[in-house]
This record gives sequence, C-alpha cells and structure tokens, in this order.
Amino acid sequence: MKRYCTLLATATAGLLLIQAASAGIVWGPYVTNTTSNSTVVSWKATGDTGGWVEYAAVEGGETNRIPSSGTEGGIQHAHLSDLSPATTYRYRVVSGNETTGDCRFRTFGDLEFTCIIYGDTRGQKPLFTQADRHRLVAERIAEEEEFLFLLHTGDFVCDDSEWDEFFSVVGEALNKTTLVPVAGNHDGTAEAFSRIFAVPTDYSFDAGSLHVTVLDSNDRAWADMANRTAWLKEDLRSPLPRKIVAFHHPPFSADRKRPGGDLGIRAEWAEIFSENGVDAVFSAHTHAYERYSVNGTEYFVIGCGGAPFYPLADEKPEGYRMGCEGTLGYLRARVSPESIIIEMIPVAKVIDDEVVLYPRGFVIETVRLPAGWWSVFPSVAGVTRLPELWR
Repeated sequence: MKRYCTLLATATAGLLLIQAASAGIVWGPYVTNTTSNSTVVSWKATGDTGGWVEYAAVEGGETNRIPSSGTEGGIQHAHLSDLSPATTYRYRVVSGNETTGDCRFRTFGDLEFTCIIYGDTRGQKPLFTQADRHRLVAERIAEEEEFLFLLHTGDFVCDDSEWDEFFSVVGEALNKTTLVPVAGNHDGTAEAFSRIFAVPTDYSFDAGSLHVTVLDSNDRAWADMANRTAWLKEDLRSPLPRKIVAFHHPPFSADRKRPGGDLGIRAEWAEIFSENGVDAVFSAHTHAYERYSVNGTEYFVIGCGGAPFYPLADEKPEGYRMGCEGTLGYLRARVSPESIIIEMIPVAKVIDDEVVLYPRGFVIETVRLPAGWWSVFPSVAGVTRLPELWR
C-alpha cells in the first residue's frame, strides 16, 4: 500500500509537470493602446504562464523580443515601444509550449485610413450564442482588406463566461488590426475591463488626422462626472481636423425600453460635442442601427454585432435620420483630413429567427461628414461608394 501511494504521488507530480510544460494560450493575441510609436500585445494564458512577443517591421528590420507581464486571471501584456509611425509590424506570441502564427498591426500616423465600428456582440443563451450571430459579422469584418483599428462600442459579452467565445469568434479580425474597446454595461467592472484591455475606461488618442475620445457611460461614471466632464472639455480642444467620440449608451435613440435614449448623458455631453466640432458619436446598447443629426454632430447607434434585437418606437427623438431593425452589421469609416465617409454595411437580416445573408458589397447608406447637401446617399444597386465621386 505504501509503495502504491508513492507511485501515485510520483505519477501525480509528473502529470503536473506535463501540464505546466504544455501551458499555452486561452485567447488572443490582440493589440490595444496603439499610438504612433507604441502598442500593447495581450493574451490570456493558462495559469500564470508568461511568455514573450517577437516582432519586426513587415518591410524589413531587426526582430525584437519583449517579455510579457502577468495580471490576475492569466492575462498577459507585452508593451512594445520605440516603434516607427505609420508602419506595419508583424508579430507572434510565444507562451508555454505554444507559438501563434504571424499577426500584424499598423502604428498610427497615416492621414488617410479606414476603421471599422460595431458593438453589442453578446449572445443570448440558450436561444443563440456568439458563434451563431456575432460570427457572421466578425467573418465579414475579417474580409475587409485593411483597417487601422476596430472600434467596439461595448457589450462584448453577456457575462464573464463569454470572453473565451468572444475572442474565438473575432480572432481572425483581431489578428490584423488594433482593437479600440469601449466599456459596456455587461463587460464587468472598470478594473476587469482595464485588466483585459490594458486601457482605462476613459481615454483618448490621435490617429493621423483623427482625434478619438472613448468614455465610460455606465452608472459608475456618475460618481465622478464633474471631473470627467472637465477632462472631456479639455480633451476635445485637440487641434486635429476630425474628431469622433465613442461610449456605450446612446444619448439619442428610439429604443422602446428607453424612449429618447440616455437623457442624462445627453444633457451632460451633447452640447460639449457640438461646441467642440465633434464629427460623430458612436454608441450601442440599443440593439439596432440608428442615425441622428443634432447641432452639427452625427450620432450613430450601431448595436448590430449579434445581440438580441430590440424594436424601435414609432416616435423618434429630435434629429432622427435613419433606423434599421433586425439587421446584423457594422460601420466602415474612411478618414481623411477633409472628411469622414461612413458606410453602414449590413451582414444579415434576422426575421423570426431565420437569418438571411446580405450579398457582399451591399451598403444601406453612406454618410459624408462634415455634413452638406452631398452628405447622405442611400444604397444603389451596383454603386456602393457614391461619395468617391465627390471627393
């Protein structure tokens, strides 16, 4: 019996060693917090296994290696610095005995570029999962040729149990760009959000000719709203010609459950956006597509990433221009110093739980900002990029 216990203990210890040696990557990698000369590569490892990132400029150059630092829950972050502006880098992650394939990102600095915006990608178990609906949108996004960043307007998940599924579904798209995350009301505490994405819930950055401000609109934000609004006013003094803002709760919406939208956020911030020349505000929370024009700023609700759809009320708030229910999709924005051209790209229509795919290349509407008589074009068969004729 004693010999049996000794053998069992030896076998158990050996198994633990094998498990430790085979530790690898649960989700990721993904890139956040990019600037013109730095970025953060993150992933979730099994246990406390660390690792490193190997990276180099695509057009040639020395391959560098940066070790990661771990946080609670196995999240690893590797901070890459001294990068060159407007440069595409390839990278791969080594963690335990696992090495990823080559991924890439581009540092900021281009005056003209494309970005993608979408949100509300959570599932609704047991009715459907992210693999059922979010996957359809994520696959179309991954087909986009080049986009500098992917702006997610919040509610990545329904609860903590969905993070594995989210990163699995959107992994191909994240392997080619920077993720710009916005905190939604389903995404956990501010501390958990920052642990996953290596950014605070309020932050801003410059990308070429564009200034981007990200805000936390959740209930917790009101505890320090005066200071946050003061920071917002200062932040929007940016001299860059184009400005956008993103947060989760829409200040204008025809959602039947929240008529008019988030009126508190509207009262606190809408006038500031108009006074500071904000071109567009992007939100989600209402699971539909909506667009409003109010005092020179365009408000987009893009909660079409896969969450259960919400019906829109017949009575619309001021500035209503467009609405679309039951449609999975995303926004494609082309940014230049002179304008931002935004296209609503539908992926699928959901009718009584039946999912019908839209053909590739279809556009519901195209909006050019700053607004003018030429600024809005509905989709026309065979002509999906009308604003290019006026550039």
